[in-house]
Amino acid sequence: RSYPPVVALGPHLKWTLCVLKGRHAFLSPHIGDLDTPQARDFFGETLALMERIARCRPVVVARDLHPGYWSTLVAERLGRERVIPVQHHHAHIASALADNGITGKVIGLSMDGTGYGTDGRVWGCEFLEADEGDFRRLGHHRYFRLPGGDRAVREPWRIALALLRDVQGEDAFSRAEALGILPPHIPGALLEKMMAGNLNSPEASSLGRLFDGAAAVLGIRTVARFEGQAAMELEGLAARAEEEDGPVLPYTLSKAGETGLLDLSPALAALVEGRSGGREIEPLAMDFHRTVIDALFSLTAVLGEKTGLDRVVLSGGCFQNRILFPGLVKKLESRGFRVYGHRQVPPNDGGIALGQAVVAGTRVDRDGT
Repeated sequence: RSYPPVVALGPHLKWTLCVLKGRHAFLSPHIGDLDTPQARDFFGETLALMERIARCRPVVVARDLHPGYWSTLVAERLGRERVIPVQHHHAHIASALADNGITGKVIGLSMDGTGYGTDGRVWGCEFLEADEGDFRRLGHHRYFRLPGGDRAVREPWRIALALLRDVQGEDAFSRAEALGILPPHIPGALLEKMMAGNLNSPEASSLGRLFDGAAAVLGIRTVARFEGQAAMELEGLAARAEEEDGPVLPYTLSKAGETGLLDLSPALAALVEGRSGGREIEPLAMDFHRTVIDALFSLTAVLGEKTGLDRVVLSGGCFQNRILFPGLVKKLESRGFRVYGHRQVPPNDGGIALGQAVVAGTRVDRDGT
């Protein structure tokens, strides 16, 4: 397929940009996070370089939907003719579509840590009906609190407490303290007030944060030095489990109107029971992976029946997990789904710019402008 010229400015973390022209996409090298002046200076240099390589200066700019990203502000300052916002998780799916050279509607599972949703909340466990230009949200994980906001990313014990509180009520605090999840200098009553009063406790539907929370519940990592550390260590311990077959922990599937809702918080409560009962951490970590695979498969199967779609696209940073990705592919294919992941472009935010460019180019074509 041939696209009009578009430059996509990518996300905020794991930043790359993309120039789309005709049948070719030119992706920049990985730059990193746009938090420092040095990275932002290099942004401008990279943009000029990529447009020189592609031999075009697109008048259409694609950006993330998040209003506060630095790349969002830059998109407006470039002075091009048109700026097209693209939702983060739709960009993930569009990136995988382009990576596989396929078009048309699919069921897209977009699983990551953070992405700005159309409702202003933090998304990250999204089931979409999507093509290159549009999407519809078919399902997601139930929203849960992130007490402390961004601090919860680096302190996953906060996520664990929020999820356990939803299942166990205020008893979660005393049990978390007994297991060493709650730091001794943090009063549980203060956290309860924060969440009950919605004070600096934004809502999220993020699968990445659920992995972080599970790692904290199991005592693997309660404070992280970098994003994804807790989830990576959880995966590493699960890979050491001697038995791949085992129990699927409790979770629920429900509906809110026409939207499917998944809730894995009962699985975290079951991890607490397993740990309190003296089970080893490695098999519990594998139990959690097995449960996530089963839950994602179950909701996808329901949505496949509902939509009649048999192509499933998997994208987002969570699918870098070497247990989750192949395990889910195997279950989906056993049900008759055709499953697509990534081949040349990374599934994490490093591939977002390509998806943004494809969505924006498609919309320009459809609008005829």
